Amino acid sequence: MKSMTSYTKFDSRKLVLDTNIIISALIGKHGESAKLFEKLIQEEIDNYTSKEIIQEIIDVLNRKEIIKRTAKEARTFILEQYLTHSKIVVPKEKHKITAHESDNKFIDTAIEAKASFIVSGDKHLLEIKEFKEIKIIRAKEYLGNGK
Repeated sequence: MKSMTSYTKFDSRKLVLDTNIIISALIGKHGESAKLFEKLIQEEIDNYTSKEIIQEIIDVLNRKEIIKRTAKEARTFILEQYLTHSKIVVPKEKHKITAHESDNKFIDTAIEAKASFIVSGDKHLLEIKEFKEIKIIRAKEYLGNGK
C-alpha cells in the first residue's frame, strides 16, 4: 500500500494502450507488445479504453490482412481479454492535438482516466512525447522502466 506522502495523481500502472499495441500482441506473440498485453491479463497494469478505441480495435481485427494472418480463436481471445481487463471511460472533452484525427481519442481517454502513459507505436502520437503530464511512449520504453 502506498503511503499518503508518495501518492501522486498519476499512477505508473495507469495507461492507455493504442490499437497497434493490441494488434502487435496478436501478430508478434513474443514481442514487447505481447509482453505488455500479458501484464494486462495478469492485472499488473490498469488499461483504460473508450467505446471509440474498442470500435477501432474491432475494425482492425476484422481487416482482411489481419484475418489472413491470424486464427479466429486468437483474435477472439485478444478482444475478450482486452475487454475483460480494461476499464471503460467516457471522455468529457475532445482534443485536437495530433493532425491524425483518429489518434486524438487515445489522448482524450488518457486525460479522462488520469493515466500516466499512452503506449503506442504510432509515429503521430509518439512525436507529441507528452501532453498534460501524460507520457507517450513505446512498449519497449514502458517495459524498460522496470514496469
